[in-house]
Amino acid sequence: MNMQSNERPTDLMGKSADDALTLASLGIVAYALAIVSHEGLGHGLTALAAGARPLILTTCNFDWNGSVSGSSVRWIAAAGSIANALVGLLCILLSRLLRAIGPHLRLFLVLAAAFNLLLAAGYPGYSGVAAFGDWTAVIRGFSPEWLWRVFLVVGSVIAYSCSLRLLAVALRPFCGSSAPESLARLRRMTMIPYLAAVAAACLAGAFNPGRWTVLFTCALPSSAAAGFGLTRLDHFPGVRVSGSSVPAGAIPRNFGWILAAVVILVFFVGVLGPGIRFQPGR
Repeated sequence: MNMQSNERPTDLMGKSADDALTLASLGIVAYALAIVSHEGLGHGLTALAAGARPLILTTCNFDWNGSVSGSSVRWIAAAGSIANALVGLLCILLSRLLRAIGPHLRLFLVLAAAFNLLLAAGYPGYSGVAAFGDWTAVIRGFSPEWLWRVFLVVGSVIAYSCSLRLLAVALRPFCGSSAPESLARLRRMTMIPYLAAVAAACLAGAFNPGRWTVLFTCALPSSAAAGFGLTRLDHFPGVRVSGSSVPAGAIPRNFGWILAAVVILVFFVGVLGPGIRFQPGR
């Protein structure tokens, strides 16, 4: 295979050399990282730092109690999106600095950046429109509330657009041109991980103590809605500019990533789905 070509990698039979199961596995691991970053690193660590007592950690929520001041409550609520933004930007940076890494790890970094950045950028807009979620708690008490909700929506649209542009550049090694074969490959490499992430979110959400309410108000918005932009990156001109990017190779079947996805999915659905309770009986 000529790895200097920007055409879609194919095997000798003319079929795509990008393995669908491996692509799905990369998507599951990347999405799980985004959720753990949001709920655990963001909400969880900030709540502990503020002196709150953790109650339960799930894929959809982190609940706590304790005597915490108003400003601390706002920071705890905002910390999930802040953590996602930081992790996403770190993944983007690593994907650019580590030019010699293999295509599997490079794509994982881009997918991890995508799920983190798009969740961070999309959540304020969701709160602004639905009057629900973390950023509703952030602006609670601000007046006039309707104006702050408008700010959330406008800021979210701007941040989401900027995130897509960053991701388009990060995906250049997997596309690099406007040839139909390259764009078809890009659509496949983003759609399969996206659908795998949505499936993982729904499975875990179905086991959440809140059941169907949480599934539709949290699990699906965090995966299907927030991550949808990932599947539209083939429409961004920035993804088709080649030159400085080192072409990435194919994504053949990799049992290491598949095993990692299975282990993480079992933990994500079976443990974090129903939740880790820090105070039994609560």
